[in-house]
Amino acid sequence: MPDDLYLLAGRYRLIERLGQGGAGTVWRAIDEILDRQVAVKQVRVPDALSPHQRAEFVDRAIHEARSAGRLRDQAIVLVHDVVLEGHQPWIIMDLVTGRSLDKVIKEGGPLPPGYVAGIGLRVLSALEVAHAHGMLHQDVKPANILLDADGSAMLTDFGIAVPMNAHGHSYGGAGSPGYMAPERLNEEPSGPSSDLWSLGASLYTAVEGRGPFERALPAAVAAAVLLHEPPYPARAGRVFGALLMAMLAKDPAARPTAAQVRQSLINLTGPETDPGRRHRLPGKRRGWLLPAALAAVVALGAGGWYAIGALAGQGPPMGRFAQAPDPCKLLSDTQAAEFMDGPIERTRTRTDECQLVVKLDAGAGAVRRLVVRAWAERPNGDFGGVEVAKRRFASEKTSRAAAQGTNMREAHGSVSDVAQVGESAIVQSSFKLAMTSSKSGTSTSTLLFRTSNLLGEVVWQRTDMPATAKADKETAIAAARLVSGALSK
Repeated sequence: MPDDLYLLAGRYRLIERLGQGGAGTVWRAIDEILDRQVAVKQVRVPDALSPHQRAEFVDRAIHEARSAGRLRDQAIVLVHDVVLEGHQPWIIMDLVTGRSLDKVIKEGGPLPPGYVAGIGLRVLSALEVAHAHGMLHQDVKPANILLDADGSAMLTDFGIAVPMNAHGHSYGGAGSPGYMAPERLNEEPSGPSSDLWSLGASLYTAVEGRGPFERALPAAVAAAVLLHEPPYPARAGRVFGALLMAMLAKDPAARPTAAQVRQSLINLTGPETDPGRRHRLPGKRRGWLLPAALAAVVALGAGGWYAIGALAGQGPPMGRFAQAPDPCKLLSDTQAAEFMDGPIERTRTRTDECQLVVKLDAGAGAVRRLVVRAWAERPNGDFGGVEVAKRRFASEKTSRAAAQGTNMREAHGSVSDVAQVGESAIVQSSFKLAMTSSKSGTSTSTLLFRTSNLLGEVVWQRTDMPATAKADKETAIAAARLVSGALSK
């Protein structure tokens, strides 16, 4: 490899510039420590900022990228690292297979309603994870929805998400007018329903082949979002059409909740198109994946570069797990009762996640929460599932270690190795002050482990804790040993 290629942070060798847009420049790079390709997004800092404003913008970009890096879902393109060099933030992201929904629609026209509903379930899963972490995506649109080789959908551009209830940024905001909720165009506070509005607009476009507020000029699009109702989606059918119209309501309070949207989409797709399953694009639409000329796709609006993986042949071995086990079956209520004092409420929050919650009598809204996650890595190129999982684990360890320290209202401790949990494991604790307090907040201990090609995560969280409280890594470790033991049976 030529030595004159730019080396970012002493680690990421920039190979080629894949394109640039208003949000920044996207590069293909090699992570020289882990010897793998990554996507690097050079965030554009707006011009004409004062030194103080520039510092604020950079600090916010780094903080929000780090927050996005802690989001984990099969439908989220992972953020591995964020560095500051040359007075600019650089975001390092995963490489995945696929092509944007936007391009698929432009080249092939409208998609079948059932298939679009399946896409919606996957994207909704990603949004629910972000919302559970207090983050909004703010730029859900077809260009940021990636369809994998077998039709699975992923949501990209989590590089700079924003906290909930944030007002419009002083230095410009993300988003495209036709996919920005009315409250965002009015620079009012945003919430989860704003992202759901954008999801509804994206699914409308996929099933109809045109945007719900399509106009010739951006200003006319924005005016239509604020003042007009979209045409009823004729191709969607009565039930799906009614759901899309409800999601596009002007008033956030009138829109369905995420749980209501999920149930409606499940009813439209059936269990065979659950987001945890994987499907190919219908009919002739698979053809775009075959030519060698389509080995790489740049999605500047999505903030990433995506390489097409090997699509033929049996390839390298999978590993022990063809698919991840049900996380809700890895820890019984009896076992959980050893760590949680009180009646346990068990909820399957996502396909790969199960939450066990105890609500305490003392304290306003105080809870103890144990989260169990599990996902299986698949072969990628020349690497088998086990090697992919090892590299993912190593990358996670590096990324989490880099987050150590205090940033605004959140502090992260060091990353420690843990014995007797899977084949390798790490644990890290954090504390986040409550929005209305400087003395109490949420204490979290997160343990990540690997067994063969499977990665598991156990999160032990205690809300309404004093800032002086000691981190409780021991509970996360003990629960993880039980979960790891269940995998070996």
